[in-house]
Amino acid sequence: MKRIILVITTLALACGLMLGTMGTATASTTQAGEGRGLFGTVEAVDISDNGTGVITLSNVKPLSATEDAATVEIAVTEATLYHIPTVTIAPKWQTWQQLTAESRGLVEDANRVAILLTDPASDRVAQKIMIVPAKGLHRYQHQLGVVTLSWDATEMMVGSHLVVGPAFVLTKRNGDEVIVTLGDGAELPEAGQVVILVTEKGTGEVQFRAVHAYRWEHMVQRFEGYLNGALDQDDFDKATQLMEQAHERHMDNLEALQNRLEERNRVQAAEMVGKAKEYAEARYAEAVHVRAQIQQRVQEAGGWEEWRAQWGQANGTIASINTQTRTMTLNTEGGPLTLEVAAGATITKNGNVYAFKGLKAGDVVGQVLYRTETNKAWFIELQ
Repeated sequence: MKRIILVITTLALACGLMLGTMGTATASTTQAGEGRGLFGTVEAVDISDNGTGVITLSNVKPLSATEDAATVEIAVTEATLYHIPTVTIAPKWQTWQQLTAESRGLVEDANRVAILLTDPASDRVAQKIMIVPAKGLHRYQHQLGVVTLSWDATEMMVGSHLVVGPAFVLTKRNGDEVIVTLGDGAELPEAGQVVILVTEKGTGEVQFRAVHAYRWEHMVQRFEGYLNGALDQDDFDKATQLMEQAHERHMDNLEALQNRLEERNRVQAAEMVGKAKEYAEARYAEAVHVRAQIQQRVQEAGGWEEWRAQWGQANGTIASINTQTRTMTLNTEGGPLTLEVAAGATITKNGNVYAFKGLKAGDVVGQVLYRTETNKAWFIELQ
């Protein structure tokens, strides 16, 4: 179950980002001390449709990676993962075939890249490539805040702006407001909800189009998935602890925002933050109740060893996906296996969290954990 705990920790870090904390990245080295990380200016990119090819770099740092050559060729493979900050979101790291045509274009037009080489570094094969955004060219932004006003397909005056819905007003942590007009397929949040938006600049200075919205509800649901998928007391306690810490930070963040709005005499916005606090407390209470139910089921089963006996493991290739019933059929050595994927199930690939809608026929499942009584899957690891 170490994989599950690793994923739980990853989600906790994501919650940290959502609540305003920051992380740092460090360069990787081999046990022998050989540097595997490097930066460079892109001179040429030649990558075929299957993901294999070569990226030519100049001005490479550290200089030891160049062996005094003016340029260095780095090989890329089908397994090389790419990350474009604020663009590749779910999953964060994607193979060449997973990248959209637009994202591939950003890689091909990149100016600077950070590369983690495979081991040994002397082979000069890229394991991961991150595009270093050029200053001022960020297309996407992340916005965190509370929805203080929302409306459907009608017109509404917001300040001096006439805005056609569906749209909403997002009050950010610093108290500033942003008008968000929704793009196709985006779900309209209700007033009082806390959301993280991945937004794209539109035509107006304060107009934004919502690309994705991640609700606190989804975070709590994911923690409930970890609780349901725990197979021993350590996993269960770790998920509980991280959920409690995330909730405390979330409430502290809302409290600070509400105080800031009240100081500015923005009564309506402060009331909506108060509503968000009530919702967060109610949703957290539900999660605590789920935890108590799971603990009771484990006790009724006779303990964790007996609880584990009620779980099955499998691997194979996904034959089909039904998004309406949230079921997948897996071709295993023992024959077809149809499982319902729980709403809070943990789905990962290369350490990145996936959504159910990201699954497709042909995906290889390295491990799936499911309750044999219900055939409901709670942990899926893709290869």
